[in-house]
Amino acid sequence: MVRNPSAYEADIAVLGSGASGTHGLLRTLALLTDRMSSTDDMIRIAVIERDQQFHSGIPYGHRSGRSSLLISALESFLPDRERSEFIGWLEERREEMLDWATDGRTPDSTLAKLMDRDWILRHEDEVRAGRWDDLYLPRRLYGQYLSELVERAVEAARRLVEVDFLHADVNEVIGDGHGGAHLRERDSDGEVLFEVHAHSVLLAIGSPPVRSLAVSGAPVDAGRATTDADSATVDGGLASVDGGQATVDDLLDTGLVADIHTPEIEHVIEKIRVRLESLPAEKRTILLIGGNADALEFLLASHRLRQDTGTRLSILSSRGRPHYWHHDLPGEQASTPILDHLFATAEAGAPLRARDLHAAVRAELTAAISQGNVNSTIAALITAVGSSLRYMDDFELCSMATDHGVAISDLLRRAGGDSLDFLTDGIADGSITCIPGRFREAHVREDMLFATVDQLPGSAPNPGDEVTSNDAQRNPDHGYAVIVNGTGFERVTDTRSPLLRQMLGSGTVRASAARTGLSLDEKFQAAPGIFVLGPLIAGHHHGGSAYWHIESVARIIQLADAVTDSLVTETISKRSMRQPLLAP
Repeated sequence: MVRNPSAYEADIAVLGSGASGTHGLLRTLALLTDRMSSTDDMIRIAVIERDQQFHSGIPYGHRSGRSSLLISALESFLPDRERSEFIGWLEERREEMLDWATDGRTPDSTLAKLMDRDWILRHEDEVRAGRWDDLYLPRRLYGQYLSELVERAVEAARRLVEVDFLHADVNEVIGDGHGGAHLRERDSDGEVLFEVHAHSVLLAIGSPPVRSLAVSGAPVDAGRATTDADSATVDGGLASVDGGQATVDDLLDTGLVADIHTPEIEHVIEKIRVRLESLPAEKRTILLIGGNADALEFLLASHRLRQDTGTRLSILSSRGRPHYWHHDLPGEQASTPILDHLFATAEAGAPLRARDLHAAVRAELTAAISQGNVNSTIAALITAVGSSLRYMDDFELCSMATDHGVAISDLLRRAGGDSLDFLTDGIADGSITCIPGRFREAHVREDMLFATVDQLPGSAPNPGDEVTSNDAQRNPDHGYAVIVNGTGFERVTDTRSPLLRQMLGSGTVRASAARTGLSLDEKFQAAPGIFVLGPLIAGHHHGGSAYWHIESVARIIQLADAVTDSLVTETISKRSMRQPLLAP
């Protein structure tokens, strides 16, 4: 059930209902069912989510469009057991997909809300043959699958566990001094609109907000306004100018897309369409800043829009077209002689240092770029880095978690699927241009946005890329109808998240040394009774493991076992030392 109480008491509060919160909830329910009997007092769990949709988070729900796809093929998206069960769920919907592809009639089911028919038409042969592992699936399919898993798990545990799903934008978490916490939503005047007291908390709020763009002559963010009323750092929240208020739509009308998921990507695309169609054809240009997963998602989501409006897309990244934005080459084979030698030395007993691993990975990648076997080499390097931890002592594991692991992950990003197909076609027909450089700021002049770009030493497109000579390539201070932020997430210590700022500012939690997550103990606690699951684990190391990048669902599922085991053990222990909870 969904409630909106002013005060509520719970054994466990799960704060956040994206992939991390949902897998944490599923595992918690399974553990409680295993460890409790029908004679035990009912456990009460409160799942708290600020968005209207549970069990999806940004990637797998309405804020990602129907055209948005997983960032990896299904084969590497889930562990074997979970992937097999998900494929079984997909198989039950295969005929409906194929019927939709054949006759074009929109299904009378949720399927039409989860995906585009165009995706089925592109991959009809694979769907018909059940070759799911190789596909980059529509993201919303997984969100719906998670929702159904939760529904079944809650029903199976209902004799032992009561689960309430609550809507609130929690912006304050304060420890109660007894290993529990008060979770509150306060308005701008400090009035408490919502409060839950929980004896244990699973903090699963995902990544911090995306980095902001420096923009002058545009609406400014109310919380970040400078002394110059014409200068601002624009983000996806409310904005103001000269004391007034401007909504996200006002920013979009100006051509600024600070966050492609605010309020949701399909709304963003429609607002961009309106703006582009109001301009003459020669001004229909978009600058996409960055080369991360959001950038690929926008590339895919905007494909039809750009075709319909004749819009030209420029992509700004540090070295031009990122090395991982390429398809596998025929006959490509990995070659890692430097890393092989480093591992042979470690096998012989020499300690493996994180900085040496980082240097070896960088050298191997540089060689692969020149030799044309980038993707196969990246795949081999990812596997090798995962196995390297067994050769490291505690100091080197700490170094991986806080420094070198993050840098290595930046080098070993991967991309594939439909996004790369559209990218390659767009570069070939001249509708997409890759620009080397780093975004500094943008300013509004008349009806266009102008970006100032810093050229990096040695920056140039990768070998084999075509170098264009249009105005955008020659002149960084170039006008665009739309500028889209695809630069990635803020560090925890730089975040604009009200909740994280409150928790850090009050001393309830501390940032990890890497500033990418929170400082945790061996039980994954950021504070007594506050357990963390998801991206905020980044920067933690313990027991021969190091965690520097916790975005993948497969890694979240793996960590959910350890985190919820600590959570459930702690919760049951606390219950044994106090009177049974009374319903309010």
